[in-house]
Amino acid sequence: MKIIKSVIYIILIVSMSNAHASFNNKEKQSMMSSISKKIEVKYVDEDKIKNILSSLKKLSNTPKYENIVSEVAYSKLITSELRKIDKHFALQWSDNNFQSIAKSTKEPWFTKLQRKNSGFNRVEILEGNIGYIDFWGFDQVTTGSKEIVSTAMKFVSSASALLIDLRNNGGGSGEMVQLISSYFLQPSTHLNSIYSRETGTQRDFYTFEVEDGTSLLSMPVFILVSGETFSAAEEFAYNFKHLNRAILIGEATKGGANPWMYYPLEKGFRIGIPMAKAINPKTLSNWETVGVKPNVIAKHDSAFDVAYKLALLKAKKVIKNKFLLEDVNLELSKL
Repeated sequence: MKIIKSVIYIILIVSMSNAHASFNNKEKQSMMSSISKKIEVKYVDEDKIKNILSSLKKLSNTPKYENIVSEVAYSKLITSELRKIDKHFALQWSDNNFQSIAKSTKEPWFTKLQRKNSGFNRVEILEGNIGYIDFWGFDQVTTGSKEIVSTAMKFVSSASALLIDLRNNGGGSGEMVQLISSYFLQPSTHLNSIYSRETGTQRDFYTFEVEDGTSLLSMPVFILVSGETFSAAEEFAYNFKHLNRAILIGEATKGGANPWMYYPLEKGFRIGIPMAKAINPKTLSNWETVGVKPNVIAKHDSAFDVAYKLALLKAKKVIKNKFLLEDVNLELSKL
């Protein structure tokens, strides 16, 4: 009797360990068809769809595809293949309608920004009268975030030059890009456009008049970027670069220009597909996949020193106060 119970127990253990590990060829074929159809009707870069479907078909004839036996492994393989073309693609699977994923996710981005001073870490005047602003996200535009931005801009308004540090900025709101940009550019400057494939429409973003914003319109601006700079932060840097409004220092950014969303599929799957894209009015393109290229290349940890020196040299050319000039020369001697 004990032997029989042991055998039953072993069978149960084996059965439990194989749960969701029997994703067969018929199911894979059905899922591949669903993925392809969804990409055909939703993906924003229609010129790339033929190549995407071709690459998926080739993948389906490889041993690594045929050897897949679980939904999780299948999701990872398809995601990896799709991200060779657009890194915003994502295929996910969950056996409980993504409830566990929702529970395990980090604090929502905008909730965290609102809780932590709209992402502004440091706003100060460095030696030599160089302004410095460091923030890690572009918050949603609210009465509170507007006040924070206004206070920061007023604080640096008398600087001789300004460093904007986006090296650890993960992006956020396009409207906040619009607001901050409006302090540095003339009203009605065309910043960016977002094209939606689903609606066939394009939304244009322009600067607008801001209170007490004229003091920053001619200030030299230097933007620090890195491989961690992403999304809206990339847009801000890209816009300023191609409007010749700032010098970018650092590394090429992460390369995310296309807004995306998840679409449900059958049997616990969902797919993230870029359904819109940024279009810069100057380049008629964007930074998707390739990232924003800096004007001056510098490693993440040395970008600040490089940018600070460039700002001091720029300020030195226009400073008339002899005491401030002494401060600038002193700081330059240290670098």
